[in-house]
Amino acid sequence: MLRVVRVDCASLCHLACKWSVSCCHFFLPFGTAFAETGMVIFTRLMYNRFVHSNKSDPEGPLVGDQLYIPAPCLIMSAHAFAEGCRLTATLSGVIQSGGWNWIPTSMLSVALNLSARLGWSRFMLIQLGKKLCSGPKAMAIFAPTGWSKYHDELKIYAGYFRFAAIISLFVARLVSYGAFQEGPTFPSFNLSALWVLIFLLVGEVIEDEVVTRELLPVNPAGPGLLKVNANGDNADPTQLISLEHLPNVQQGDPWRMSELEKSGKLSLKRTSTLESVPSVADLTTPVQSTSPTTTTCVPQKVVSLGNSETDAWSRLRKWFGQPRSLNSSPALHGLRELPFAVQLSFVGIVAEFTLGLLALLVGAGYLRGTCENVLVGSDRIVGLIYWSLPLPC
Repeated sequence: MLRVVRVDCASLCHLACKWSVSCCHFFLPFGTAFAETGMVIFTRLMYNRFVHSNKSDPEGPLVGDQLYIPAPCLIMSAHAFAEGCRLTATLSGVIQSGGWNWIPTSMLSVALNLSARLGWSRFMLIQLGKKLCSGPKAMAIFAPTGWSKYHDELKIYAGYFRFAAIISLFVARLVSYGAFQEGPTFPSFNLSALWVLIFLLVGEVIEDEVVTRELLPVNPAGPGLLKVNANGDNADPTQLISLEHLPNVQQGDPWRMSELEKSGKLSLKRTSTLESVPSVADLTTPVQSTSPTTTTCVPQKVVSLGNSETDAWSRLRKWFGQPRSLNSSPALHGLRELPFAVQLSFVGIVAEFTLGLLALLVGAGYLRGTCENVLVGSDRIVGLIYWSLPLPC
């Protein structure tokens, strides 16, 4: 199903390029971004419906270890296949027409990826949702989850798989034909196509460097995100912020700034003082609060907050209303390394998908240098299912 969705997306991009270059430049980055996000949402909903809900139900069947291989591969495939679509759709247009119209599309894709991975796309959607409806509704629809954060982390690896097939194709054509004049047997078809590969590869490296080194700021979290995660479960992969039980919780301040020392670090007194240890009677007796700032000794489940932020962009986040760091939920942390055979198989699947999609858009014969012209018409659709020999031109 996912392969068909990606083929449809890239085919629409190709048709859009034929109808309007401007339409193609707009549709390709946004269309693949929406398809990628939809796959992550689908994975989250299916996991919650068929796996996590059964594990939470003592009478339900205990489903196997889905967080070892299936869940990571599904999330990783969302980005890997979307990036493969972007590369093949851009490359097929350049192979057919040449030129440099691909530059705006590629730059827009990098900008959208950076905005999504740093959280600013989601942040703007939340702010827009607050204006159109209400804060709780906006957070329910657009708030980040453990799945979306995991998706952002896996982009560091999954963005490079698509290049394996294209680089191998160019090298194979060079070895087979050795031609250095632009034409059907030129290793990269034309110079513009070669620059597409170089530009996108360098752009992927720059994108990862910006994110991992935080050369640009990560979006701030607000009190709304704390409320969304306050009633969650640490065992649920959807949970983004870890939960803990603390006594003496200050009411009225979602960021609980009283827990910090003057230096901005967590105070040891928040859990080590004598009055913070409740007795059995305290746990069974309800405590009434007399003011918004009253503290109680009964442990309460709250989101786990860290020290005051001290990184380069902390002042910006504090200006937006996030004075403390957040402790990530442990559900999707510390996952085991995928076996090498699984990693290699996944790279092979993405490479085969990318090469097959490029063959669909320009023709298998032209891709292999046996045809002088790009395949057009309904023969390309037939090539999705059946290849005749010799390959049609």
